[in-house]
Amino acid sequence: VEDKDGGVIFLSSSYSSSSSGYGYVSIEKQRQRLPVYKYRTAILYLVESHATTIVVGETGSGKTAQIPQFLKEAGWADGGRVIACTQPRRQAVQEALNSYSSAFSSFS
Repeated sequence: VEDKDGGVIFLSSSYSSSSSGYGYVSIEKQRQRLPVYKYRTAILYLVESHATTIVVGETGSGKTAQIPQFLKEAGWADGGRVIACTQPRRQAVQEALNSYSSAFSSFS
């Protein structure tokens, strides 16, 4: 959904956290299983086109862990720019930091 002031994306709740059953699953495959992944292009379009973008989705849908990665991959962190993600609770912040550190260390 978008209007002249901003964009809003509602993520579907079809989330499967089950593993493949064969042990190791690549980080990329894990990313593709998150509901937010199929909205990557739409999210990047809305962020580029609007001053405000709101993403609504259930816990575990990949909003906090994946959207900053989408933005980084699209060049939003180039030239010294910073991508920030706010969290309303201390526990959520700790979980996000742990998720970021494991995800970004796998790309190094």
